[in-house]
Amino acid sequence: GGQGGGGGGAEASPLDKCSAILATLRKRKDADWFEEPVAADTPGYFEMIQSPMDYGTIGAAIEAGSYADAEAFATDVRLVASNAVAYSPELDNECNQAARANLAAFEALWLAAGFATDGGVAEGAG
Repeated sequence: GGQGGGGGGAEASPLDKCSAILATLRKRKDADWFEEPVAADTPGYFEMIQSPMDYGTIGAAIEAGSYADAEAFATDVRLVASNAVAYSPELDNECNQAARANLAAFEALWLAAGFATDGGVAEGAG
């Protein structure tokens, strides 16, 4: 909560849309894998994963105004999924499945919000 903006009917800002997308993702049953930073004692995680990221950290960054634009937000959401898949590459792994489902949900929400996927690294980079 806090600072509600001015006029009625004003278009939501891109970061307002990002905040709504994140809130939708966090309501998913399988999102609890990604809600908080990975525990420091997780075996081998921090050797393998250079840039840990999680939904709680992303939410705090939106609140703090840390993202320059919506693309920066998208990069971090995609990073959450790519980290999980990198650490748990087995396709039948619960966390891997959750990561891919969350990423697919994110990309759908991203498009629905009117953000293009081009210009991002999601296209063709893998």
